[in-house]
Amino acid sequence: MNVERAQDLIGTPVFDRNGDRVGRVGNVYVDDVTHQPEWVTVRIGVFGVKETFVPLAGATTEENRLDLRVSKDRVRNAPRVEAEHGHLSDQEGRDLFHYYGLDQGEPPAEAEQL
Repeated sequence: MNVERAQDLIGTPVFDRNGDRVGRVGNVYVDDVTHQPEWVTVRIGVFGVKETFVPLAGATTEENRLDLRVSKDRVRNAPRVEAEHGHLSDQEGRDLFHYYGLDQGEPPAEAEQL
């Protein structure tokens, strides 16, 4: 997914792997090295005030929706991360990759908000 297309995701409804609505895309974060979209925050809850990070790995887009490869419960129970100044640190990225079962041979690069 290219950066321009990823920016268009902001405000898009998000659905889990079972087709259940999770929330809406809050922000998009790109990898510092590749400059490719890697994470989105999803606004969840009754008023959408809680935001949680979700990987774009394996996600698909259709007309006005983002479909994740993880469950709604997985998103709702994700570790709380407060990306300082619109930036996700190496450690935060590693922790999130581990939580979502996306561990790689090498640590993920830092990511920053678009």
